[in-house]
Amino acid sequence: MPLMSCLLSFRLIFALIGWRMGGGRGLILGFLIGWLLDSMYRRPTIHFTYQRTSDNDNQGGGQTWQPYVDVTLQEAYRTLGIPETATDDEVRQAYRELALRYHPDRVESQGEAAKEEAEKKFREVTEARDIIFRARGI
Repeated sequence: MPLMSCLLSFRLIFALIGWRMGGGRGLILGFLIGWLLDSMYRRPTIHFTYQRTSDNDNQGGGQTWQPYVDVTLQEAYRTLGIPETATDDEVRQAYRELALRYHPDRVESQGEAAKEEAEKKFREVTEARDIIFRARGI
């Protein structure tokens, strides 16, 4: 767990309050209450990974590490039409709406071309939801 998220977690805050109020038992009780609140109000996280690239502009011509955001994750949010700060429930709701709109059974009477297009969009929406859920650990 990164230092800032640890310092901003409910676990640490309530553990310190509990320790101040009731010693060791208060510390444990405060930590448990904080852990419960952290699990209830978990904020979505965006994971950054690092990619090694060569940088010819440096004097030494060495290699540097540059952060980048996974493009497929950004595309997944764009496909569902939601911001990256959307909650888990908002992701599920956006998926349900688009899945109902693009389900192949709903356009079955409109012809084979419309059905194939709906199947393609339905697969894209489902894959976008899966990518977001994997990134969030759901």
